[in-house]
Amino acid sequence: MKPVIPAVKAVIVKGDTFLALKKKGQAGDVYELPGGKMNFGETHGECLFREVYEETGLEVQPFILYDTWENFQPDYQITGVFYLVEMPENGTIRLSEEHVAYQFLPLEKASLAQMDIVFADRMARWDFEAIKGFMGAR
Repeated sequence: MKPVIPAVKAVIVKGDTFLALKKKGQAGDVYELPGGKMNFGETHGECLFREVYEETGLEVQPFILYDTWENFQPDYQITGVFYLVEMPENGTIRLSEEHVAYQFLPLEKASLAQMDIVFADRMARWDFEAIKGFMGAR
């Protein structure tokens, strides 16, 4: 039996934008979301806090579980969840050695052209206007 690996990703919202990270060694202008694989005994929230802090230096809390994603490889499957997260007001981004750049992309479908296909395919179904309204209404 091939392993199924749980993971979490954060959609860190700042105004009408979201945080995207460029992984070291990634060819082209392709970005991903902060987050990663869960450790044994870790909750989704604990994993999200740990991974986002390791990758960006930001201390965040999951706000709402928004969607799921899957990544099928020949020897394993990653099954993950997306959390909507607010950008900390006084947050300063410090990238880990895993990433070389970041940017805040507009919360709209056109931004998905810069995202890794694993995430872009799923995010293409999202209602970005509803996300903006929901996150801005808080």
